Amino acid sequence: MFVKSMSRIAAIALAAALSISSVHAAESDVPASQRQQIKAAVERNTDGKVTVNEVYRTPIPGFFEATSGLDVFYVDASGRYALVEGHLMDLKSKQDLTQARMEKVQGIDFSALPLNLAIKTVQGTGRRAIAVFEDPTCPVCKVLHKFIAQLPDVTVYTFVFPIVSPESMPISRAAWCSPNRAVAWEQAMSGNPRPGNGGNCDTSAINQVLALGEKLQVVGTPTVFLGNGRRLVGATPPDQFIQALNEVAPPSSN
Repeated sequence: MFVKSMSRIAAIALAAALSISSVHAAESDVPASQRQQIKAAVERNTDGKVTVNEVYRTPIPGFFEATSGLDVFYVDASGRYALVEGHLMDLKSKQDLTQARMEKVQGIDFSALPLNLAIKTVQGTGRRAIAVFEDPTCPVCKVLHKFIAQLPDVTVYTFVFPIVSPESMPISRAAWCSPNRAVAWEQAMSGNPRPGNGGNCDTSAINQVLALGEKLQVVGTPTVFLGNGRRLVGATPPDQFIQALNEVAPPSSN
């Protein structure tokens, strides 16, 4: 993951390079022993996958600029912690410390969700709960919907969140007003929405969900909340999704 992130670091813009060239000339006096220590530590902590070419001082004490080919990143004196694409990485443990903090900041209290506003479906024992904010016209939502439908022992609370297109609200209202909301929503997510009664019922719950999404800062679909409150946004890779779900609770053994 780290190496992949490193490979995506953009080269410094020419104008920026020119503006800091004098700084490098003045601040490149990193002692040779320290340069070698940082280089060796970075290479050791990345299992030799990142080779450091140059090390420069920065205006921040104890924080150094390092180059690897055309890539630039920032590393502490120990060569263990690096700033890569705005994320603080622990090179030794291969952990994205910023991502870990973001997951905590973006998490919610799952027990506080108004589940009465959601469409409930139970798969297997249903012992693992997830909440999904999805839009019936969202292509990524449709893919994720099919994937989630194959997960074992999951109770899915679908919060109808029509924000993507003008067709989203009419389709959502029709599904909500259907005698069997779960079936109607499944048809809508399969690309075959049924008109039903045209949404001629009390659909205030959908507006409440929209307000809930704003409160929880759900800015796009799909957005998933796991039982521990962790937020997954967009097209989460299947293996990562399953791993995150299993960390909350594994499926039943039988």
